[in-house]
Amino acid sequence: MKHTTTAPHELEHLYSAAVNTVQTQKDYRTGINQLETAARAGHGKAAIFLSQLYLQGFRVERDSLKAQYWQNFAYQEA
Repeated sequence: MKHTTTAPHELEHLYSAAVNTVQTQKDYRTGINQLETAARAGHGKAAIFLSQLYLQGFRVERDSLKAQYWQNFAYQEA
């Protein structure tokens, strides 16, 4: 897996911004892109959040394979 050299506080900021984008601003496409960026850079909470979105089908098409992918991704980062 390729990781960027993003500082942990920057990843936390990106994660927080993404959650705000999804939950408050209702800009799901941007928020999910931000979550994927944070998750791929090693932010486990972002990967878990993505997993839950896909598992529940919250503003994304319900997709158990994507949910499992992001859940596994989070555990690989731990």
